[in-house]
Order: sequence, then structure tokens, then C-alpha cells
Amino acid sequence: MHTPDRHELNAGWTLPHCYGVDRLVLLPRDPHKLVAYWEITPALEESFAQQFPEQWFRGHSLIKLKNIMTGTVQDFAVNHQANNWYLEVNDADQSYYAQLGRRLDDGTFVVMLTSNTVSTPRSSLSSVIDPRWRLFAFWQRRFYRRLSGYSSYELFSSLDADPLAKENYGD
Repeated sequence: MHTPDRHELNAGWTLPHCYGVDRLVLLPRDPHKLVAYWEITPALEESFAQQFPEQWFRGHSLIKLKNIMTGTVQDFAVNHQANNWYLEVNDADQSYYAQLGRRLDDGTFVVMLTSNTVSTPRSSLSSVIDPRWRLFAFWQRRFYRRLSGYSSYELFSSLDADPLAKENYGD
């Protein structure tokens, strides 16, 4: 069977570095980390530079992350040449959205892009147990044993009860 190499598969095509679309996308990575990536076209950058001619290039790029459920806001200073950033959050199981912009010398925050809303997963097992899918106690013990393994007591008590184990391992 013929296995094509990567050059044959993509036929010389490469992914573009940018798509010419102004956007900020927020993605949950895990319960305590989000990933933001963005593209700012030169036209958008130029329009803001014209609105704030003296202050724009002296300002600092910033992501404002807003927790919708608690109302808290976190600021993340980002490199103005970056197009993605990892954002660490304190609370799991929350909803967030982000704004990318510049903080000018006078303290004004100018929003350039606003992201989608995302929810981080919880960082623990669910406390809700659906009665339709509840495990019988026997199966529940068996299931959790597989996840965690036997305790020392369970391991040695099962060896004591098994005559073959006594022959192989015992006195």
C-alpha cells in the first residue's frame, strides 16, 4: 500500500499566517487556564492610531478578562507583537469573556476586540448523581478500585484468603 508523504498530502499548500479578519477567540484549556488568540489587521490598528495620534504607540497592550458570574476583572499585560496568550484564572466552573485593547498614558483603556464567552470546567467530580445512572454499591466499589487500586489492607487480606496465593507468596 502506498503511503503518501506530507508534501504529497498538502500538495505544496501551507496555512496562511493571518486571515485578514479582526477577531479575538477565547478557549478553555483546563479549569484554571484559558487560551486567547487574536488577529488585528493593519487597517484596524491604523484607525485606532489615527483616533489617538499622540498616545496610541506609547500605550500598553492589555487583555481584560471578565468573570461574568462574579463580576471580577483581571488584567493581563501582553506583548504587542504576540497573537496568543495563556490566561490563568483562579476559579473553575465559571464563565468568562475577554477584551483586547490598549491602556493609554492617561489610564484610559481602549477596547479593540471582544471575545466570545466561554465556561471553564469544574475542577472536581460532580456532586450531582443522576439516579438513573447510579451504580449499585458493589459495582461502585469495584469501579473505584479500578481507578485507585487496592489499599494495602485489601491487597493482603485477599492474599490471605486465596490458597494459591499462600502457596506462591506465603509462608
